[in-house]
Amino acid sequence: MNKFDPDSDVWFSSVQRPEIIAQADSIVWDDGADFVVVGYGGAGMAAALEAVEGGLEVLALDLFDGGGSTAMNGGVVYAGGGTSVQQEAGVVDDAEEMYKYLQLETQGVIKDSTLRRFCEQSPAMIDWLVDHGVRFDSTLFRAKTSYPPQGYYLYHADSSLAPAYAAVAKPAARGHKAWCPPTNAAIGFGKHLTDPLRKSASRKGVRFMAQTEVRRLILDDKGTVLGVSVVQLPPGPEAERCRRLMALATKWQMMLPSSFPGFNITNGIAERYWKRADEIKSAHSIVRRIRARHGVCLSTGGFIQNRPMVQHYAPGYSASMAMGAPGDNGSGIRLGQSVGGAVDRLQRISSWRFLNPPQAFSAGMLVNAQGERYVNEALYGAAVGQVLGEEQQGVGWLILDKNLYRKAQQQLRKDDMLPFQRQPGKLALLFAKKARTLDQLAAKCGFDPHTLRETVKRYNHTAAGWQDDPFGKDQSDMHSIVDGPFYAIDVGAKSKLLPLSTMTVGGLIVDEDTGEVLREDGSPIQGLYAAGRAALGLPSHLYISGLSAADCFFSGRRAGAHVVAQATTDAPTADPKV
Repeated sequence: MNKFDPDSDVWFSSVQRPEIIAQADSIVWDDGADFVVVGYGGAGMAAALEAVEGGLEVLALDLFDGGGSTAMNGGVVYAGGGTSVQQEAGVVDDAEEMYKYLQLETQGVIKDSTLRRFCEQSPAMIDWLVDHGVRFDSTLFRAKTSYPPQGYYLYHADSSLAPAYAAVAKPAARGHKAWCPPTNAAIGFGKHLTDPLRKSASRKGVRFMAQTEVRRLILDDKGTVLGVSVVQLPPGPEAERCRRLMALATKWQMMLPSSFPGFNITNGIAERYWKRADEIKSAHSIVRRIRARHGVCLSTGGFIQNRPMVQHYAPGYSASMAMGAPGDNGSGIRLGQSVGGAVDRLQRISSWRFLNPPQAFSAGMLVNAQGERYVNEALYGAAVGQVLGEEQQGVGWLILDKNLYRKAQQQLRKDDMLPFQRQPGKLALLFAKKARTLDQLAAKCGFDPHTLRETVKRYNHTAAGWQDDPFGKDQSDMHSIVDGPFYAIDVGAKSKLLPLSTMTVGGLIVDEDTGEVLREDGSPIQGLYAAGRAALGLPSHLYISGLSAADCFFSGRRAGAHVVAQATTDAPTADPKV
């Protein structure tokens, strides 16, 4: 059976086979618009705005209330090349340096011409966001960190400060965090990106339908996408009840990482709410056909919340902490596949193992199951997580000595950091394995004692300046491990107290000039676009902070611009039987 067949036992989706009709006027449509956007997060909003500003009638659909993972994230947009925010902060940057750095991170996952276009358009992207109401701030945080403290909004959101990268491209602070009032929340900063975009789109005439599930695409007999078939709850008491149940289910589902004690309880409560919501949908939902006169854009996110799908494509990450909205269930990818859309890198998972803050953690050394070091600990968390997950079977032990341990304690007490950074660090110190000697620590962790001793010896020689680090770590980022007691902190993929955050980065293959979904033979599926994490894009090799959001805006606008261009060249099309 074809692996793209909705009847396959590894389909793991409610997406159905497409409905094929002879032509648009062969059926009665219940609703319609020039451009239908499926999934109303960052990519969907960007596509909708670009299309409505080009004069098209736009209808956006979402299984939930919109916002998606963009609303849940850290509110960071990766941008450079001399943005207005960088200039205000006195940060010198240009598109060529940004391009040279991102070439190292993207590793050819997109064409060089696409990457260069993204970099060159980066300053204009920030201006576009500002024009639609997003607020940025130029307060610069200069030190390395996974996320800036409160009151700072421009920072190094990548590994560009590491010597190996700085030797290729001049570093610059490119993490643009949207302005927000002080808060201790761990997630949800991204609403300061999506809320202004949603309001702007609404003012410009974009129509939005929540609690709308797209189950199938509708094609003509030539393979052109004409519209979508949706399952909707009519407005009324049952729809409001279902909305409340889904909100409660989301709250309980996102309450604890899957590795934490108590997750089975909170997740069980979430599942009961999901079940009650599904019962209402089954009893009261209706099926409607919606015409898309000039195209459909799939912008539903990835599939990290579809755990059977994750287990199928990337089983090594099935116990990881899912970073994404509940709507990241792979439906957009499956919709594209159902009509022959090609996919790539579905097995690719971005995992983040941040070791800073506290800075003392990243000054220690990370070792594998044998006690051997394998990565520059000062790199951006996704770079560390990639090596840990893909080359070391998810094993990672952070080794500290007494001095680093005490330094970490002090930093966790005194340094500026948010609670979601501070509390896991405290737990890590509290539950670290402790031993008087390195040999005793090796015995507790299952390392070969000789290997651990030799690893520490080489690390100390490098920290003292006797040799270069084979992993490119700067001497200023290292601390000799000499004084017992010694400590080992489990930072591996299965750590119960330090969950490994993950998101999917593979998706539908698109034409990088238009955003159209491509078939296996490279031909475009007429009338079908994909954007954001439903598609292959900038972060599909390695994620860095804000790059996914930036790609959502970049790819969403690309799709919207192309559908406008196509609509202006097409003959006027009347609504058939709407």
